[in-house]
Amino acid sequence: MTHPLLPKLRELKLSGMVNTLDVRATQATERQLTPVEFLALLLDDELERRSQQRLARRLSQSGCDSHKTLAHFDFAAAPGVNRTLIQDLASCTFITRHENVLLCGPTGVGKPQPIHYPYRFDVFSRTDSYGC
Repeated sequence: MTHPLLPKLRELKLSGMVNTLDVRATQATERQLTPVEFLALLLDDELERRSQQRLARRLSQSGCDSHKTLAHFDFAAAPGVNRTLIQDLASCTFITRHENVLLCGPTGVGKPQPIHYPYRFDVFSRTDSYGC
C-alpha cells in the first residue's frame, strides 16, 4: 500500500516508521487508537530501529564475534580468572559507583584484550549508554 506519508518519512530518514506504517495504521483502526497513541507506536518503532542499528554498528566497529559473549566464556579453562570480578566489571556498576578501572600487569599479558577480545563485556547489548 502506498501512503502519502511515505515520501516525507523517507526524506526525514525515519525508515523505522516507513517499515511499520501500514501495520500500525491497521492496528490503530482496529484498536481505535487516538492519533497520539498511533504516533507513539510509530515513534517506538523508529526508536527501536535506531537502537538496533546502533547495536549493529557498535558490534561491527568492535571487530568482535557477536555470537561470543561473556556467557560463552569457559571460566573452568582459565582458573586464574576471577569470575566474580569479571561479572562485576561486565555489569558496569563501577560507573554508577564512580569508580575507575585500571588494568595493570607485566608486558605481553594482554592488558588491551578487554577492548579487543571476542569475549567482550556485554555492554553492546545493554540498553543504557555507558559506552564502556
